[in-house]
Amino acid sequence: RQMALLAPSVADAAVLGSRRASVARRRGLPRDARAAALGLGGATRRGPGRLTTRIPKAPRAFFGAGDDEKDPFKRHRLRDPAPFPESIGVGFQCALVGAKTAVTNPSEVWAPMIGATLVVAVALDVGGTTLTGSWLNPGEDAGALWTLVERVALVAVDGAWLLVSPLVAIAVVQQLLPLLGEKILFDALKAPPPGESPTGESRSVASSSASSSATPCTLAALRIARVAQLEASDGLGLGSLGVAAARAQSLATIAGVAVPMGVGVSLVPVVGPFLAGALAAAVASYSLTWELLDPYFDKAGLDFDAQERVVRSNAVALTCFGVPFSLALAVPFFGPMTVAVAQGAAAEVVWRVLERDPEAEARRAEMAES
Repeated sequence: RQMALLAPSVADAAVLGSRRASVARRRGLPRDARAAALGLGGATRRGPGRLTTRIPKAPRAFFGAGDDEKDPFKRHRLRDPAPFPESIGVGFQCALVGAKTAVTNPSEVWAPMIGATLVVAVALDVGGTTLTGSWLNPGEDAGALWTLVERVALVAVDGAWLLVSPLVAIAVVQQLLPLLGEKILFDALKAPPPGESPTGESRSVASSSASSSATPCTLAALRIARVAQLEASDGLGLGSLGVAAARAQSLATIAGVAVPMGVGVSLVPVVGPFLAGALAAAVASYSLTWELLDPYFDKAGLDFDAQERVVRSNAVALTCFGVPFSLALAVPFFGPMTVAVAQGAAAEVVWRVLERDPEAEARRAEMAES
């Protein structure tokens, strides 16, 4: 009976809720704050002696509708991911067109970038193959089955390391000499679109008579304006170190899952080694493209969470883009020399996969102003 007397009655709870609601109205709190002031369950009093309970609304999803501040595609005005299987063609086309653009518009810092990456990659190749050779070398007393398993694993690990070591070399160079990759990428971003002259006019117009009243191409002008905006940005600053560490951890987690899978798949007769090689190439291509886009992400102000969401949403296109470059980089000694081409080719990914169409954005801005 004493416990029953101490428990608040329904009428007392209704009066308390009414008083809290009146205090919230006097303080000018918004409706959501008033609901919070009512306490757990949002008890209110409607009419004499009636107690109602307001059911709180469920919170919005992390990337739900209207949550523009948390969605990197809306916050940074990025292009929506290409649907599958269209993304496959987009990725390979970006690699082809981007490589052509990079070769025809080389940057003046190609030589330092190639030299630094070559030194680091060769050191990693030699050290990695020596270490795995001594670790997986079957002893003299090993049985025939165990010897076969270790030799197959050695081939799989060595092949995977040839794909991974250039990525590690590029990541090291990007952190020690970040201005090299940034310079190459932004020089390629400034290159005129295919079929246009460096002045921003179409080549057919540029070759016509001087009396023609041609105007500069809108696409080239808008791209140059966007590049200038990115170059003027302060980027992530010292926060880029934390982003690089988080990216390395994320990629290491993916590799830690893929390597045992590759070793296991490589034991399958006939097709096993090919499947393991395809898995290693896919992981290496995905990681390579993310590293090549690091200067753009930094200048665009995308933190790690935003980068991870954007890269995963465009995983197919980015992986297909990186396949030819990761295979070229895996060639010992000569492969790292193609790093400058890969870095410049990433500019096509920026324009075709990440950045929204500048002409469509300009038309949308004009319609908004009118």
